[in-house]
Amino acid sequence: MDKKIRRILSAIMMPTLIMGLAACGGAPADGASGTESQTSQDGERRQGTVKLSFWAEVGSANQQVLLEAVENFNNTHENIAVTLVPQTTGYAANLSGALRGSNVPDVVMIDDKYFKGYVQEGYLANLDELIAKDTDFSLEGMWESAVNRFSFDPETGYSGTGDHYYAVPGGNNPTVLLYNETLFAEQNINVISVEEEELDGYNSANGSRYLGHGYYVYESAPADGLKAAGDGTYRVFNNRIPMNWEELVQLSQIFTKSYNSSSSSNFGFLNEWWFSHGWSVGGDCLEWDDTSGQYIFNLGDDSPNYLVTGSETVTVNGTSYQAGDVISYADKNYVNGHLSDSDIAGYIGSEQLYELPSIRDAFTEFVRLSQTTGRTVTGDVKGYGISPSPTTLGNNSKASYFTTGEVATVVLSWSECRNVGEVMKTLGKEWNVAPLYQYREYNGDGSIKTVNGTPVCGREAGHSYINGYAVPANAKNQEAAWEFVRYMAGEEGQSRLMKTQLIVPNQISLAESDAFLLDTDNYSAGNKAAVVDMAAIASVGDWSYVEDGEWINGWANILNTKVRDGDMTLDDFFSDATVLETNELLKKYTSKKYNK
Repeated sequence: MDKKIRRILSAIMMPTLIMGLAACGGAPADGASGTESQTSQDGERRQGTVKLSFWAEVGSANQQVLLEAVENFNNTHENIAVTLVPQTTGYAANLSGALRGSNVPDVVMIDDKYFKGYVQEGYLANLDELIAKDTDFSLEGMWESAVNRFSFDPETGYSGTGDHYYAVPGGNNPTVLLYNETLFAEQNINVISVEEEELDGYNSANGSRYLGHGYYVYESAPADGLKAAGDGTYRVFNNRIPMNWEELVQLSQIFTKSYNSSSSSNFGFLNEWWFSHGWSVGGDCLEWDDTSGQYIFNLGDDSPNYLVTGSETVTVNGTSYQAGDVISYADKNYVNGHLSDSDIAGYIGSEQLYELPSIRDAFTEFVRLSQTTGRTVTGDVKGYGISPSPTTLGNNSKASYFTTGEVATVVLSWSECRNVGEVMKTLGKEWNVAPLYQYREYNGDGSIKTVNGTPVCGREAGHSYINGYAVPANAKNQEAAWEFVRYMAGEEGQSRLMKTQLIVPNQISLAESDAFLLDTDNYSAGNKAAVVDMAAIASVGDWSYVEDGEWINGWANILNTKVRDGDMTLDDFFSDATVLETNELLKKYTSKKYNK
């Protein structure tokens, strides 16, 4: 789907607001609200003012902007006075305690990780009525993936359905690929920035012959003025098109010293999340199993996924799919359970379906990144050794590994990029961002492979961190609190918050405006269009699928130590007792996985 059209159909998200602000405004220690006389900044006395407390996790990067936003709201709302009650470390625990009390804050910032639990405990007010009667506020101008993250029906357990809102997103904090332009220049990698949909027109206008790749090695120069690599080829990185899995490895090897002794970095790539591999082909770590009547841990599923390539709508088990859609896990199982192998082969032969890798295949590819070439990942599959293992990384942060030049590319959240930009500027190094990688297949001539006219591409996939603005169920002044929520989530509040470079605004029009895309203050990256692309497709991390993340802890600990270090094969991982116990843990959950 064209990215510009997709953005209009999608919906963006809210900020991860950070830490460390001193208390301001003389807020009551318990966060209580009330109605009283209050002195405004112009010294006039306002009678009957509703006083609201706003709890938020804040830090030096957003402190001043938040204070200015609150001040502006107060100056434009005569009968409401908001006081920011800044929170630092331990915010989630402090907030849970406050929400249980009788003197609750009036507006709170909540993490989507804890959202379902808050609703099930009855801590948050249902905002449906307030939203419905507010004719000057609409959720339709926001990214759908962000808005629906805060919709939840505690009776059915379903979330992401667009019903029953208990919070409103305050921005989007997607994950993106950061790359070190200084290191790229050292290895004579030429960087262009052309959207895939605009590539043909660009080539015609400029006499070039670039192909639709995130990274490609040309035998002869596809355009004038390019630098050649030492072997006479021309390496081109396009920061507007996702790399596929093979390109990610190929590019990373150039910056990995064990492959290229001339590299000044030790590794080419660093990412701790498997999502972009697994989600791209339609797989996931948690899926509903009809046979057992519960969710199951699913990273080891080796059945293929399917891309719809038919020119007509394909209906599976009552669900309609168009060309380019990846069939869901439940419907994939329906296909495998109700059709014979010859029937499935017939659909593939008639180009109605195309077989994609399984989630286990995708997960294997992810694990190979950090395991060395001498380590067995599974069967006869060895590691790539292009990424530092968890032990090699040690106590270093991913951001510091990138800024020190130890690694050439890294996946970080957008909110982390501001600090990266500040450090890189101090060091005199250039950097930028690009979209995350994607499952894509190409023909031998470098053109994208198509089946029945449908490009063989998996989903563009990545996750985002999102905080929402919510009103506690016991808040005394909910209508006044809503006025502040809709201000912060609306165009005025988002216009201010986006200047922090910690969020992509949840207003689509703002996210795609020059005011955001061209603003490089506060150490922002230049290629912010790629950030907006990631915000449009970003989904919740697995820690936000159900009420809490307890079911993840056991297997994730083994994955991020023994497996990614190369001390345990995937075969041993999937048969480990701790991993097998995950399905037992999953029996306790009543909410349903977030519907992407």
